[in-house]
Formats: sequence, structure tokens, C-alpha cells
Amino acid sequence: MKYRWFFIFLLLIFTTTVWLAIWWETPSQYLTVNFLDVGQGDAILITAPNRKQVLIDGGPNQTVVRELGQVMPFFDHSIDLVMASHPDQDHIGGLPEVFNRYQVAGFIEPKFPAKTSVYQNLQEKIKEEESTHLIAQVGTKIILGRDVSLEILSAKPWQLGPRGGQPDTNNSSIVARLTYASTTFLFTGDLPTKASDQLAWAQASKIKADVLKVSHHGAKSSNSFLFLKTVKPEYAVISVGVDNRYGHPSVETLAWLETVGAEILQTKDLGTITLKSDGQTVGF
Repeated sequence: MKYRWFFIFLLLIFTTTVWLAIWWETPSQYLTVNFLDVGQGDAILITAPNRKQVLIDGGPNQTVVRELGQVMPFFDHSIDLVMASHPDQDHIGGLPEVFNRYQVAGFIEPKFPAKTSVYQNLQEKIKEEESTHLIAQVGTKIILGRDVSLEILSAKPWQLGPRGGQPDTNNSSIVARLTYASTTFLFTGDLPTKASDQLAWAQASKIKADVLKVSHHGAKSSNSFLFLKTVKPEYAVISVGVDNRYGHPSVETLAWLETVGAEILQTKDLGTITLKSDGQTVGF
């Protein structure tokens, strides 16, 4: 008798898994963007209506794997594309473990070969996985499905700083615009003020967005009033750690976001933040 109940239990698990897999393969009407709570760092999972997935950044450590497990089905062990906005620890620290746990089809990064151990480790994982390795180019548009695309607006290569100073990784941050029908999300990495102002002057129409991932965890040095009023987001998401030693986000950034009418959402207060778009509006 006990073997009969054990067989029924196994059959129930198998049937449930099959139906979950069928559900996962069935297209949704929603684009989902999860701003993962990884502490003082960035990690963002995009899931298109056809279930294509893009992970932008991986936070400072392996916390990203735990957070991915909270928002991805337990049977899903693949990610279509991983994007590293730039090679700082708080953005790529968890990516080697992502490659350990998931099958990653493609990887894209700016042309900034860092000399850190975590960056070298990540490069080894990419080779082991045999992922398609791309260098971000302005104008590149990644099609994720019908009416869904991710366009690279900025991706500066490694370059010496003023008067021969060391290159700034933040200045090479990929800025990407996610579009689903008439709704838009803007991801900015840690782009500094000067570079973001250049975008505001040169690509004002392209950086307008319903949702802004606020640059550099809300640092004053990365968020000018000019840029924020040009984007004029409905929602401004700040990925930031509790009681972080940098004092992020700055009071100036918060004040400017309030002035432009944005609803401010912070991971240190809300944990992982999930926003959805049906192609016309964005909400929770």
C-alpha cells in the first residue's frame, strides 16, 4: 500500500511540473521587470511576454542567485542574455555564480577589460559556458519578441581620464532602453552626470521613459536635474543597500525626482521591486 501512495505522489509531482512547464511556455500579455534586492548593487531581470529573459548586472555577490530563485520558476535553468552594464564589483560580483547555476546563451558588455579578479573570473565562466560574447555598440537593438526590444543608447569604450588619469568604469556604463509597444524602461548603470547630460542634449526623445533605473544608486554625481527632467519618469527605481556607507541615495537626487513628478521606489525599503507593462501602461 505504501508503494502505491508513493507512486501517486510521484505522478502528482510529474503532472504538476508538466503543467507548470506548459504554462511557462505559453506567451503572456505582460512584460515583467524585476529590480532584484541585492543590497548595494544592481541586478535586473527582464522577462518578455514570450518568456525571453535578460539579466542586467548581477549585484556584488551570490545574493543574486537567491533572488533569481524567488522570481524564476524552479524548473527554469536558462537565461537568454546577460548584460554587464560595466565591470564594477557591485554590478558583476554575482555573475560568475549565475553562470555556474544557469545556462546563459549570450553575454554583452562594454569594451572595458578590467584587471580585477572578479572580472577575470567572469570572463573564464563565459568561455566555459561557450556563450555568445558581444561588445556593446551604440545603436544595437536586441529583439526580444513582438513589440519588445532593448536598444543600446550609450556604451563608451575604455579610455584614459583627463590628463592621462585612470579610466572611469562608470563612464563606460551601458545605457539601454527597453521598449514594449508604447511603454519604455531606461537602464543607466552608474553613468555619471556629464555623460548623462550629453545624452539629454543629444538623444532627448530616446531617453524619455515610463520607468528609470536611477543611475549609481541615486548618487548626486550621477543624476543631474537636466537628465531627470528630460527622462521625466513615472517611476524611479533606486537599487541601494540599507545603511550603505556612501549615503546613497543623495537628498538632492530624491528632491529632483520629486520635482519631476516621479514615484520613488527603493529596494532598501521594498525589497525586490516588480513592475509590469501590458504595452500601454506600467504598474505593479
